[in-house]
Amino acid sequence: MNISPLLFHRSFGLDINTAEPTDFPRVFTSFLCHDIDYDASTRFVAKKKGVRGHSRGVNCIGADERDGRWMVTGGADGSVLIWDLETEDHGDEEIKASAAVLEKDRPSHGISSIRFNPHNSSLFSTTSYSSTLSLYSLTPTNPLNLQTYPLDSHLYTHSVSPVSTSTALIAVCGFSPHIRLIDPRISSASQTLFGHITEVLSVAWSPVYSSILASGGKDGSVRVWDIRFGATCLGSLDITNPPRAANRAAGRAHDGGVNGLLWTSDGRRIISAGMDAKIRVWNTENGRNTNVIFPPVIKNKFQPEFSMVITPSHQTSGSELLWIGNEGEVLAFDLGNGKMLKRVGVPKSEVRDGVGRITGLVKRGGDGNGELYTSHALRDGKKFEGREGVTRWKARWLWKEDEDEVEEERTEKQRRLQDIFEKATRDPVRFS
Repeated sequence: MNISPLLFHRSFGLDINTAEPTDFPRVFTSFLCHDIDYDASTRFVAKKKGVRGHSRGVNCIGADERDGRWMVTGGADGSVLIWDLETEDHGDEEIKASAAVLEKDRPSHGISSIRFNPHNSSLFSTTSYSSTLSLYSLTPTNPLNLQTYPLDSHLYTHSVSPVSTSTALIAVCGFSPHIRLIDPRISSASQTLFGHITEVLSVAWSPVYSSILASGGKDGSVRVWDIRFGATCLGSLDITNPPRAANRAAGRAHDGGVNGLLWTSDGRRIISAGMDAKIRVWNTENGRNTNVIFPPVIKNKFQPEFSMVITPSHQTSGSELLWIGNEGEVLAFDLGNGKMLKRVGVPKSEVRDGVGRITGLVKRGGDGNGELYTSHALRDGKKFEGREGVTRWKARWLWKEDEDEVEEERTEKQRRLQDIFEKATRDPVRFS
């Protein structure tokens, strides 16, 4: 028995008309795709008095996408550092950590995920492998621990509802086969969602409706929930069939664990990343796979959260760009057809200095939306010398009137390369 596509569509309430993005961000993010590069000139350091760095690499990273000022990194040793990106001195090649969570307020094991409150840039939350969810408030000195929720298993990630303004419910998942919903107004879990039969690796709230949630399991399933109906999910997604009803065996979304989930801003699509090295795009109007095919370059063999970021683009009929951290490189894809548009790797000199695989990827909000930031594990047991495992990927600013000049410059370079190629193939080859 499958779910009726009409009922599935109605359960999401997807009868909305989304406005077209403005011309300015479309032009800007187009240039972000073409000219973003690894910023090797800037170092992130923890030099402030009383602030210790991440001694065992960085597990995850979170950014304030509303104002673009704050960034938080979580270490494999349980350390949490706060970075004020607006205090950067452009004449200095170092960005210094502004504060750190005190040792008494931080988890005893590694941080697994970091999220900012989408309605208040001074609040953020973390999950850890010590089975705790912690809520913090940014203060002029060290962050203040507001509440810590001890749960019953290692936690992999969490998601804060961007729509629920009154409660800002937090969905938490981990080693246990169920999802906990945390209401920050109370000191315990407000609801538990049962349905997965294995570990839950990823969870993401709908950006349109406060009651809709998606989750990914280690068994390769993707389930969709409406918390208004209690602990029963709406159904599960399947690669080749309509979504399956909750009282049936789970559909197969991936052949490996689903450790990455992301909604498009209009709520009409869900992007899932599986440990089978596949990325799939799902239409939430009918619950079906859209069959967008991405090239076989995805590397996803580690169970921690697989980070993905979406930015708008005007290049392909208004389609959006999907950015991923692909171990030692950043990739950009056209979300409409899966075409790879950009591939930039960490320089070899940085790798020799200890910069390992990418463990987290975020975009900066506010006026800094031409920047991506990544967190990195230590490579081969090395230590970062005088720096932290955080890097920036920058793009040059582009105004509308500059776009034609950029395209002409690119075309001229292509013409010169073509002339060189034709000359090389036209001249006879002589052996002495």
